[in-house]
Amino acid sequence: MAMDSGSAEEEKARSPELPRVRVKKIMTVDKEVQRVSSEALFLVSLSTQLFLEFLAENSAKIAIDKKRKTVNLEHLRIAVKRHRPTSDFLLDSLPMPLPAHKPDKPTADKPDTAAAAGVGSTRRIDHFFRKSDA
Repeated sequence: MAMDSGSAEEEKARSPELPRVRVKKIMTVDKEVQRVSSEALFLVSLSTQLFLEFLAENSAKIAIDKKRKTVNLEHLRIAVKRHRPTSDFLLDSLPMPLPAHKPDKPTADKPDTAAAAGVGSTRRIDHFFRKSDA
């Protein structure tokens, strides 16, 4: 009996791509979990796969909207923030983005950093140890 292409695609969609042994090890890290049934393992694997696909697709859409070719942490954070249920549990677990490194350019408001850090100058260290006004 030959299977049509529709049922072959359905079968592929039902089979999780994550390694079952690893998922089971991760599940049993919790001290309260003694044994994992095959049905629970299947559902957790499939749910995890669908969730990761959801995050990847939304992050990619944001990267495209920002005209970027590579998805980065900022795009992932935005995707998580836009989806409220995900934001509630995942946003605090994501690492904070690193501040963008901007080269110091002397402006009219800021003194030249080389002059401020000159010989005998204590301006930078005084600023570091200054008490806050608040």
